[in-house]
Amino acid sequence: MFARAVTSLIFGAGLALVAAAPVLANTSLPVLPGEDDRVIAEAAPSPTGLPALVKMVAADSNAATDQELDCLATAVWFESRGEALEGQLAVAQAVVNRAKSGRWGKGVCGVIRAPRQFNFVPERVQRGTATFTTAMAVARVAMMGLWHDIAEGAHSFHAARLKPGWRLTRVAKIGNHVFYR
Repeated sequence: MFARAVTSLIFGAGLALVAAAPVLANTSLPVLPGEDDRVIAEAAPSPTGLPALVKMVAADSNAATDQELDCLATAVWFESRGEALEGQLAVAQAVVNRAKSGRWGKGVCGVIRAPRQFNFVPERVQRGTATFTTAMAVARVAMMGLWHDIAEGAHSFHAARLKPGWRLTRVAKIGNHVFYR
C-alpha cells in the first residue's frame, strides 16, 4: 500500500515516475493495478505534497528505519530541508548515485561521512522535527526508486550561489542546487 500511495502522490505532484500509469478521469492521479477510486482519493496530495507524503510514510508499518536510511535522511535534512519536494528528492538521488558508484565510500553512510565531501556533522541533526520527518520520507522514496531522477545520473551538487569551477557535466538546476555528473 505504501509504495502505491507514494507513487500516486509523487505522480500527482507533477514528478515523473519510473513507470507511467493510466490516469483516472477528472484527476491527475494514476490508477495502479489493484487500486480503486477510494485508495486514489486517500493518496491525493496537499497543495505542497509534503504533508501527505510525510503522513503516508509515518503510517507505513513496514518501513523500518535502518542506518542507511537514517544517513540519507540526515543528508537530505542538512542539504535541502528548505527546498521543494523535487529539490529534496534530487539531493537524495545524487547521494544514492554516489553510494551506488562506490567511488565516494561504501554505502550511503560511507558517502556522507567521506572526508571533504559534505559540510555537516551528522550527529547534529534535529530528529524530532517535522523537517526531519519529511527528510526521512524523501529518503525512503529515493531508496525505493519511486521517482524518475530529473537530474539523471547526478552524483555531485552545490548551492546555486556558489561557483566551484568543477570540471563536471552540469545536468540540472533544481531549486537552490546545481547538479553534475
